[in-house]
Amino acid sequence: MFAKTPNSRKGAILRIVATALSCACLTVMFPLDKLARRSLADTKQYATVIVDSANVRNAPGTVNTTTIDVLRHGGRVVVGDVVTVQNDPSGYNQWCAVMYSNGSGKVFNGYIVDSFLAKDVDPAADPDFENEISAFPENYKIYLRGLHKNHPNWHFRPIEVAKSFPDTVNNQTRLGVSLIENTVNDAWKSTEPGAYDWQTGTFTPYDGKIWVNASKSVVQHYLDPRNMLTEDTIFQFMELSYNQQYHTMETVQGLLNGTFMQSATIATIDNVQISYAQTFMLAAEKSGANPVFLAAKVLQEVSANGSNSTSGNYYSAHYKKQYTGLYNYFNIGASSDADPVAKGLAFARDGYRDASGNPNKSKNESMYLPWTSPYRSIMGGSIFVANSYINVGQNTIYQMKFNVAPSDASQFGNHQYMTNIQGASSEAKKMYKAYSTAGILDSEISFVIPVYKDLPDSPCLLPRQSGNPNNYLKTLDINGFVLTPQFDPLNCDDYDLVVPATCSSLQITAVPASDKAKVSGTGKVPIGEGVNVVTITVTAENGTSKIYTINVARNTKTYDNLFTTSLANDSTFFGGIAPGTTVADVKAMFQIADGYTLTYVNMNGMEKKDTDTVCSGDLLEINDASGKPAYIGAVFIRGDANCDGKISSADLTMICRYVLGEGSLSEAGKYAADGNKDGKISAADLTKICKHILQETVLEQ
Repeated sequence: MFAKTPNSRKGAILRIVATALSCACLTVMFPLDKLARRSLADTKQYATVIVDSANVRNAPGTVNTTTIDVLRHGGRVVVGDVVTVQNDPSGYNQWCAVMYSNGSGKVFNGYIVDSFLAKDVDPAADPDFENEISAFPENYKIYLRGLHKNHPNWHFRPIEVAKSFPDTVNNQTRLGVSLIENTVNDAWKSTEPGAYDWQTGTFTPYDGKIWVNASKSVVQHYLDPRNMLTEDTIFQFMELSYNQQYHTMETVQGLLNGTFMQSATIATIDNVQISYAQTFMLAAEKSGANPVFLAAKVLQEVSANGSNSTSGNYYSAHYKKQYTGLYNYFNIGASSDADPVAKGLAFARDGYRDASGNPNKSKNESMYLPWTSPYRSIMGGSIFVANSYINVGQNTIYQMKFNVAPSDASQFGNHQYMTNIQGASSEAKKMYKAYSTAGILDSEISFVIPVYKDLPDSPCLLPRQSGNPNNYLKTLDINGFVLTPQFDPLNCDDYDLVVPATCSSLQITAVPASDKAKVSGTGKVPIGEGVNVVTITVTAENGTSKIYTINVARNTKTYDNLFTTSLANDSTFFGGIAPGTTVADVKAMFQIADGYTLTYVNMNGMEKKDTDTVCSGDLLEINDASGKPAYIGAVFIRGDANCDGKISSADLTMICRYVLGEGSLSEAGKYAADGNKDGKISAADLTKICKHILQETVLEQ
């Protein structure tokens, strides 16, 4: 731990601080606490956080301590002594004193779980290892040195990826390629087109009902090899090809100890009894696959105690069929089914089948089929696994998932063993656990690690779990009125609404697209005379907001002080306009008071030219000298219910749907649909408008 620094040394310490901040991001030199015994300035040992996030506590352990900060993967700290805490409920008993700056000048002194840190190693101390990792970028080496310090028998080899990191990310974010369970925080799911419907607030499943597309940030994190250079996740880079130098029967036996395969023997094709360890070594020689990986894969599939797939005598209650003398140690072919074991044993019997359902001899001939003994199953299954992935260039779990350095360049990013973006990391942890449980972590292991062009300087962090980003509305209802333009959930631009003088308030109901969002500004909203600006705010779960704005014009019963017009009107909607009338013609029908101007716009708020044709729903804005709207009215052409300026069969369809309760009409559209001027919209109006279209009568405007 660190000692208090005398004031006389303050200047020297501050100089060290400045150097540390310029050369090693997130590190400073200041004394820690009363537990200190030596100066941090004297030790100057640095470390890197190698977990997704590490709590920094004010004292060692989790009992009666407080979390003062959280450091994320790649964070740099200066470290002091390691303190042992007995029987900590977290399970972590070793805590390391740390010191760092958060980049804004604030200094943190605290403790982090020691195993969450990779402590720097002096490169000069091990020149042979430095030579071994010389081809790696510097921001890889800091992690590799820490791993080598703890496991000197581990070996690391780089493999160059043909495409840049940004290009690879784009490849892996294609729809359906990198999936994550729908149960994770919404911030980890993709909201790109096809992956998420902003209007309904739903994610699109691409595998079953729960697997959706992962966000780009999550894909970047799991694709970035530096995030996986930890004690356990590095096993996704373990070389799966057979290496006689590293892969020994003793190592395989260590993995099998404590399992049903520990001391049992099985018969070869020649009826010679050999151990399981010997069998996996023979399978490695025959298939070209790592024998430890093969054994670990079997244990992952059938457990340490074996399963129905390895019993040789299984009865399927679903298929009402007995499977005797068949074995499938790798569960090959045991895909999703009412009885996957039965499917796997059917594969053990027939292997691949042709279009007629018969065993495909050309595909099966090298796989020891049928698998009528444990030996045949292990040998044949090993060949299947090796030929499917390992022998075509996908010789690590990482490569089996992402396939970023295939032997056939045309297969880049394709032929993936799994779509689960977290799958390679999860499989690596299982592999690590198998090695750790077997006590063979310190055996010779080779890791093949991808190196990318244009990799960001810092590791790609997982996004914070901030929640769903959807701040759109699904529906917006206002007293039965229809907005102009008609409400579009994805359009937050200004909407217009003209209401009669008798309307003193609006009852606004709004439903967010996401049930995790909150809406404000709804309910009973008072409306004064003139133009009112009403806002509805949608706040997403992640805290971002979106505002929908409605300009509501409530006109007085008298407007003689603003304008006069020859058009028939009810003070808000103006009719008596024939199809084909131009904007200039309508403007000529208005006499505007001095100091005011008339602006003619369409229902989307875009000003129309004088030569443009008038449409139902067009708006007349009377503006005062400052340009502020003092009055808004709307025009309509009787029969033009769909507001396109014409009277056609399209209007009949729209009115018919409205009458049947299957569609809606804008307020101007309702006036236009009243073909017989009786104040109602019914089949009688359809008849009237239909006769006009057939040129049997002329619709009176």
